[in-house]
Amino acid sequence: MGFNPRDAIESVKDIATNAVERSADIVDSAGHILKGDVSAGVEGIVSSSMHIATHAADKIKEIATGRGEDFDEID
Repeated sequence: MGFNPRDAIESVKDIATNAVERSADIVDSAGHILKGDVSAGVEGIVSSSMHIATHAADKIKEIATGRGEDFDEID
């Protein structure tokens, strides 16, 4: 299956939506840091950042290959 521009646009929208949702979690974690709970705040920021990056990488892989999550499986 080749590159489909319509699917690519939907994937980019999904990446942006996920990033905005997770950025709210990052702001919440920054609040924990300001309240003195540095460990939990940093953990939350790192976790949310990693989730954003992983989700974006997975979606970009789907765009580039035209395949879903079964990319690693051999048919």
